[in-house]
Amino acid sequence: MSYDRDKHRYYSKQKYEAAIGTFATGIVFLFVAILSLVLNAINYSFIGLEYWGIFMFIPAFFIFIGGFSQQYTNTKFKKAVKNAILDRGQSSFNLEDLALEVGIKPKDVLRVLLDLRAKGEIKYRFNSDTGEVILGEDVSYTPVENFQAPKKLDSALPSEGKNYCVYCGNKIREGSQYCAFCGSKL
Repeated sequence: MSYDRDKHRYYSKQKYEAAIGTFATGIVFLFVAILSLVLNAINYSFIGLEYWGIFMFIPAFFIFIGGFSQQYTNTKFKKAVKNAILDRGQSSFNLEDLALEVGIKPKDVLRVLLDLRAKGEIKYRFNSDTGEVILGEDVSYTPVENFQAPKKLDSALPSEGKNYCVYCGNKIREGSQYCAFCGSKL
């Protein structure tokens, strides 16, 4: 199926990503702000922290707001994907079709699906020939020895002659076009 007709379709500008780093940064700012209050209360001078550190409450507040906003976005994405899957009522579908339906970029839909499967909320696997998502089927992760996950990709990794997915390390059957576990095109 060609998606040229949908290439200008509106996708949400928000991203599905972890908020833990945001909360960790907020905690650091909050710690510095509280430390400055303590130093100010005991009249101890440490590189001027007792004076300027109190202003760290302001960025800490906004950092926490950003973290909660990301958590809300993630919850909204999960709910949209789960509802779309339930509304479809079919046992298999194309990832790009689902992305168009919910208005979320395909890479974010894939991340949501992976998180939902990891939490046991849905069961699915990818068809190793077509790349379609098949609902209700379990897939087991069978790692290969000494697999190193790629750090940052500028282009697709070569997978010819390998008996595992070069993206997640799952063992695959010979001739597979897609990884049954992560859905990556091989």
